[in-house]
Amino acid sequence: NVDWDGNELLLSDILGSDPDLINRDIELEDEKSLLLRTINSMGERERTIMSMRFGLNGQREYTQKEVADMLGISQSYISRLEKKIIARLKKEIEKATFV
Repeated sequence: NVDWDGNELLLSDILGSDPDLINRDIELEDEKSLLLRTINSMGERERTIMSMRFGLNGQREYTQKEVADMLGISQSYISRLEKKIIARLKKEIEKATFV
């Protein structure tokens, strides 16, 4: 296929791919990869809590209460740990992206 000027048309020309959308997908994959690497560098309990709470590694998402019951600790302690883990993740990701 060619356009009106005789130039060959690419599939992306026909479909009208948005370069910003493609870049956004690449950035999202990079951020996801960084997040998973950071979580995997944590201790076992922290990894378990994050995996269970946010449905990582193919798990379903559990409530704080469900996680607490499975780990034999209080829901309020899970809440405190979760906040601490998320703050650490944020700090590690900011450090990695501003290097």
